[in-house]
Amino acid sequence: MRRIVLRSVVALFAVAVAVAGYLQVHGDFQRWSDESALDGACDGLLDRNVVRGALGTGAVEIENEIRGAGLVGCEVHVYDGGAVEIRVLDTPQTGRRPESLFTDSQRAFAVPVGHGWTGLFGARAKGDATADLFSAAEYEDATTSLVLKCTGTSSAKGLYISVTTDGGASLDDPAERPQFTRIATSIASRASKARHCGAELGKPVSSLDLPVTEDDYEPLGTAEGTCSGIPAAHGMAIATETARGGAPHETCLLADADHRTRYELEADFGPYAQQQLFLASENSFEGTPDSDTPAHQRDRGGRMSWTSATCPDGPALFTLRPSADGGERRKYPGSDADLAYERAALRAFAERSAKGHGCSAPVTP
Repeated sequence: MRRIVLRSVVALFAVAVAVAGYLQVHGDFQRWSDESALDGACDGLLDRNVVRGALGTGAVEIENEIRGAGLVGCEVHVYDGGAVEIRVLDTPQTGRRPESLFTDSQRAFAVPVGHGWTGLFGARAKGDATADLFSAAEYEDATTSLVLKCTGTSSAKGLYISVTTDGGASLDDPAERPQFTRIATSIASRASKARHCGAELGKPVSSLDLPVTEDDYEPLGTAEGTCSGIPAAHGMAIATETARGGAPHETCLLADADHRTRYELEADFGPYAQQQLFLASENSFEGTPDSDTPAHQRDRGGRMSWTSATCPDGPALFTLRPSADGGERRKYPGSDADLAYERAALRAFAERSAKGHGCSAPVTP
């Protein structure tokens, strides 16, 4: 009887050892497989420790890898963690790839990454969510985009990095928010080295503002960011703005005392200006910006005004579009005084934006 019991115990022990061994070997293989996948993804530009820190420690799946023609991309999915979509683009390719650069979403304006980086940080709301946009339940993904100016032996003049993250850190927690930028900044460092770009890199991102919604308005006279210096006159009383902070794309909304948005002003630098001019040439209509016309003041039937400036990384483009609700769109602005205010608003916006980026004075129409 004792022999039977002993044999049973030995057998159970052997099975346990075998199962433990299998699980250990399987776990080791899974870890090796995941590490290998992360090391090879996106042309070897990922730091696996940074990705793990942002997305979790689950099993990894790499999808939609792209290589060649000045573009590298991939998607990383981490089981029970998050997902990230990555694009690294030679900036001369921006004009050939329509809508390839991130600006912002329809409901939230992207803010500067800052800390020495030329870049933007923005988020996209879920569906038609109208509650607190930046509660953890109200956003789907966040995007960090960075522009690098190459000074080394690279054939590319610059690099553009875009990282869109779904899941992971909490957007509404200031302590966690910078995690959304860490994959992008680590890729920027690796890409600059691998491509012999020699770009001047920023510092680690220790703090990050929330994207700005249209509800984040203030009196135009107190604006200190992208709407600063624009005259509070001719019925314009409200501003929605972001900080500047070296962002390659800037936005300012002007509204009247009834909070009706009247004007949308935008500034684009480097590859962002390059893309806007390319898209305008591809979808040209009368009054569209073009590289041969440095400035234009619209008439009452025109769609926009613009001016340009010369910057260290190429031309900058500054635009003003009238915005009105419903049937007012066709008749607003409707007077010479309206158009005069537009000229003053665009001039003030462009002058301060150009100065902040080390550009020449904008051209006067």
